[in-house]
Amino acid sequence: MAKRHSTTTPAPIVTAEKDLPTRFEDLGLSERALAAVHDMGYETPTPVQAASIPAVLAGSDVMAAAQTGTGKTAAFLLPSLDRLGHARHGQGPLMLVVTPTRELAAQIEEVASAMCAHTGHTATVLVGGVSYDPQRAALHKGCDLLVATPGRLIDLINSGDCNLSQVETLVLDEADRMLDMGFLPDMRRIVSKTPASRQTLLFSATLSDDVLDNTKSLVNSPVRVEIAHKGTAAETIDQYVLPISHEAKNEALIEVLRREGAERVIVFVRGKHRADAVCRRLRKAGVECAPIHGNRSQNQRANALRRFADGEVGVLVATDVLARGIDIPNVAYVVNLDVPSDAEDYIHRIGRTGRAGESGWALTFATPEEEFDLRDIEHLMGKNIPVYPRAQGIVLGENPLVLDPNRTPMDQLPGKKERKKIVDERHEQRLARTAESAAGRSREPRPQRTAKTQRVSKKEKPAHGGIPAEKPKPSRRRGDAGSSRRALARRQQANGSPEKSQRRRHPGDHGGIGRR
Repeated sequence: MAKRHSTTTPAPIVTAEKDLPTRFEDLGLSERALAAVHDMGYETPTPVQAASIPAVLAGSDVMAAAQTGTGKTAAFLLPSLDRLGHARHGQGPLMLVVTPTRELAAQIEEVASAMCAHTGHTATVLVGGVSYDPQRAALHKGCDLLVATPGRLIDLINSGDCNLSQVETLVLDEADRMLDMGFLPDMRRIVSKTPASRQTLLFSATLSDDVLDNTKSLVNSPVRVEIAHKGTAAETIDQYVLPISHEAKNEALIEVLRREGAERVIVFVRGKHRADAVCRRLRKAGVECAPIHGNRSQNQRANALRRFADGEVGVLVATDVLARGIDIPNVAYVVNLDVPSDAEDYIHRIGRTGRAGESGWALTFATPEEEFDLRDIEHLMGKNIPVYPRAQGIVLGENPLVLDPNRTPMDQLPGKKERKKIVDERHEQRLARTAESAAGRSREPRPQRTAKTQRVSKKEKPAHGGIPAEKPKPSRRRGDAGSSRRALARRQQANGSPEKSQRRRHPGDHGGIGRR
């Protein structure tokens, strides 16, 4: 493939939302595309859609940045499929979408299927964690649109099962995330297998210097669309912080879920094993939850998302694998049980709620060891995060984080070396206190437990919010009619009624959806 150079002419930047079209009918889409828009329930284009769709239809390369939940998937699928031809048997793909995770690929496939029902295109998905054979068969049959994760796509290119020589439109979705995950060599290899004459569309949460430097050779005179600037969270999301100690986090999480409702909640943590451990603790407290992280199989991750969407599971405990681009409707609120080490990841995490104009809120637990990560987030956003207004009565543990009420987001923070020294000292102090506490407990005689106290403990009532103090009874069998009706009701809630979607969610209203 001939090397494709980007022109040195500065790319046009579209940022003025007030000047953008407010109707899909004014964007240049065909009647069949407008029919797809109508069937999918879209009413007015989001700013990134209004800015990007005409440029894509004109055949221009596009580099677009917009915050999560703003309709980037439709922004590239609608116009691309509208102008895409059809592959003959055994040929294709004519359009390739590369995305970093299996969940994102599944989400793009869902949107694409709705559009293809009107355009007549065929779509194939290539992701890891499932058998190669059905994917090989689909490729040999031919397809118009291919959605793929980098690893599986490279495997099938290497085996000779995937030929990208006919690609007319290439989409790099969540480009910043792919760079963060180390996919740059794979991205370049994939791009090298496509024709130099292709149209390239790069969509990302941010167009940072890193993204621009590493992708400038992949695009040609791109139209640059920037709707949200770096570090911008949706205005529909209220944010709060709970200063706490490390050892108190788990019990405090259970208490928050009791108070605020344990339905349609996403809890973010650092690390795969941490996610599993938190899930085990929540289940012991009677919370229906499921973990999502990189060690879970594709089927396990897809099943967890399905159960959450259907209301069978109230809480997802996830690592940052779920933070980018996944569109889960009507998430009541987000809890950052662990502060992310990357401030940008915070924006993506809390962006799981308050999507598409809906409202939501997010709560971040912050310990003394996490203070600087929290301050980095505030610096990125240019504002302080207020303290959780319903913290009274929650056990915060010994030596919780103390936040200076007079702090400013632009305060000068310690450098990396000094910061590490301070954090290490705080960590050692915490471990020492934990060891002293454990030694003290080992010296204390354990109280005798009588049959009477055992009976009393079993009769303890659940705290406010609907989480019982003991493990719930096994659910009824699948054929139970009442259970089916409840599941249907939960699905209807997930889709959102006008009454509920208009209600602003705050701490204290059970997320607007949960148990009353």
